[in-house]
Amino acid sequence: MKQLIFSLLLICSVLTVNAQADFSPSSSFKVEIGLPNNATNYAFRDLMQGLVIVTPSYQYTFENSFSLGAGLRYGFFNVNEFKNNIGMSGGAHIAGVFGKIGQEKYYGNFGLDYGVRIGYTMNIFDTNKNNDLLGKPYINDGGFVEPTLGLSLMGNENTSFRLALGYAFHAFQFKPHQMGVDNFSGIDNDRLESITSYFTIGFGYSYYFGKK
Repeated sequence: MKQLIFSLLLICSVLTVNAQADFSPSSSFKVEIGLPNNATNYAFRDLMQGLVIVTPSYQYTFENSFSLGAGLRYGFFNVNEFKNNIGMSGGAHIAGVFGKIGQEKYYGNFGLDYGVRIGYTMNIFDTNKNNDLLGKPYINDGGFVEPTLGLSLMGNENTSFRLALGYAFHAFQFKPHQMGVDNFSGIDNDRLESITSYFTIGFGYSYYFGKK
C-alpha cells in the first residue's frame, strides 16, 4: 500500500508540470476507490474484512471555496472465514446516497478538499446462514456521517488526482441476528454495543467542467 501511494504521488507530481499554477475549481465529477479498515465495534472488526469502498459524486465549489456535493456510496465487507468456527461465509453490502458540505481550494497545483458526508444506506447482510434461515439476505438501514479529506495534485487544467481519507460512522450496531446466527462465539454481548465505524484510505480522480 505504501509503495502504491508513493507511486501515485510521484506520477501526479510529474503531471503537475503542465498544470495551471492558479486554479479555482467549479463544478466537478469525482470518483474515489478505497480500502476500508474496521475500527470500532469489536465483532465487526474481528469477523469482517473491508474489501472496497467506491464513491462517485458531483460537487460544486463556489467562489469563496465553499463546496456542496452529492453522490452514491457502495462498500463491501467480506466475512473472515478464518475468524469463525461455524462455517459462516458471505459478506455485507453497504449501499447508499449522501450529501456533502465542505471546502475545496488549490494552492498552486496542490489542493485540499475536505468536508463531511451525511447520508443514508441500505445494509445487506448476504451470508450462507441468512440464506439457510431466511432464504434471503438480512437487510436493515440507517444513516451515516463521514468526515473526509482529499490531498490533490493537478494533472492538467481539467483533472486532478488525490489521496482520499475518510472515517465513516454508521448508525447500526453489528449484531449476531444480522448475520443469521444466535451469537458470535467467544464475543461477549457487552462488546457489541459500539456503533459501526471504519477508516478508509484510497485514491480519487476529479474531472472539472469549468474554472473561475
